[in-house]
Amino acid sequence: MRLILSTFFLILSLFSSAQFLDTSGNLIIDGRKYLKSKIDTTGRATGWQVLGTNTLTVNQNTFSNWLAGGENSVSLNGKVDYEFNFRKKKHFWDNRVIMEYGFIDNKTNGTRKTADNINLTTSYGYLLKENWYLSSSLNFRSQFTAGYDYNVTPYKKLSNLFAPAYVTVGVGVNYTPNSNFSLSFQPLTSRTTIVADKDLQYKGSYGLRNDGDTFLFEIGAYLGGRYKLKLFENVTYDNNIGIFANYSRKVYNLDIVYAGLLDMKINNFMSTQLTLNLIYDDDQIKQIQFKQALGVGLIYKIDNKEKKKKKRKKKEILDYSEVPLSPLKLHNLELNMDNYKQVFKENSIEENSIYLKSESIF
Repeated sequence: MRLILSTFFLILSLFSSAQFLDTSGNLIIDGRKYLKSKIDTTGRATGWQVLGTNTLTVNQNTFSNWLAGGENSVSLNGKVDYEFNFRKKKHFWDNRVIMEYGFIDNKTNGTRKTADNINLTTSYGYLLKENWYLSSSLNFRSQFTAGYDYNVTPYKKLSNLFAPAYVTVGVGVNYTPNSNFSLSFQPLTSRTTIVADKDLQYKGSYGLRNDGDTFLFEIGAYLGGRYKLKLFENVTYDNNIGIFANYSRKVYNLDIVYAGLLDMKINNFMSTQLTLNLIYDDDQIKQIQFKQALGVGLIYKIDNKEKKKKKRKKKEILDYSEVPLSPLKLHNLELNMDNYKQVFKENSIEENSIYLKSESIF
């Protein structure tokens, strides 16, 4: 399964926003990219826009008679991120697809995954007034393969496909003055946790109430924010934070998720990224969770927006006084007196003559 997924992401990477956070440890992506356009009064482009980013990161180490020691290893991480956004007057419909998978393989530990994410989002919004939107969103998130805790023996299974899977539905308002800053408040938000793997269906696992439960349903309020700033040329830092309060129980015990992405662009095809993730959710573990990753890899972007027409270079017109002048040359031409007398004095011309009247004197 790992080989199939890795090959899939490799092929996609070679050939081919606003972000909010849920309380499960990952971003709720609603794919919102606000387009600056003069087509309508909302400042948004009309019609469909397709945006896509394909990222591939590869790391390989080989050792032979290396006295300092080391072990041969190879790692691969592939990610696809596509948005399909529609605008018409005061309405928008945004859709985003994020899929990511990564693994590392060495002789001692075998193959272990390092990244695994399925994130699908669709959202609809209506412009209430300048910068304020009435919005609703639906988000689905899960992973492809099983994950384990390798610090214990035997290994303990922590997750699997649809175990957990999160379905989040929210209704509220968004305040978005520009594409780099946004706030989202959804006073009515439901989150359904699905645990389809029987090995993980025990009390306390991802908040399940009883052994054998498959679903956990929660109602609460959500507050999220994003701020993206430019540190240097080609260096940006994207901050995202989300807070969820459960109405049904422990309303003051907030679930908090933070994600930071430092993006250092090398050129149009290479980028270095540092990611930081912090989570507090006592349904998962009563401790702060931390994750950090640093990677350098290939990146390929797709954007269907019409390219700006290249400006034509204006030809420089010189002042007449600056135009270089060259001497006028006249060709010396001999006068044919016989033709002259025949045409102008006798006013006649032979029918088979090759001369015209205006040229026959030369």
